[in-house]
Amino acid sequence: MKGIGIPMSKLEEREKVAKRKSIIKTIVNDADKLKQRSYYLTDKLQKAITIKTAEGDLDKSGVVREALKLYLADILNKL
Repeated sequence: MKGIGIPMSKLEEREKVAKRKSIIKTIVNDADKLKQRSYYLTDKLQKAITIKTAEGDLDKSGVVREALKLYLADILNKL
């Protein structure tokens, strides 16, 4: 029971995390029809992304998307 000091069961904790993840995934996917991808980065690039994130209002994915948009602008304009 919530609010009276009784801890949640492990199942309740997992369900809560799963719900939170699914809500976030829905928001992100509905916003710009983004697709999750994995890429390998050097430590220096990762550090630069982290610093840029701290300095601005974008999350790490947003920083990478903006950098890619600039780098690929000539090709994106043709699509």
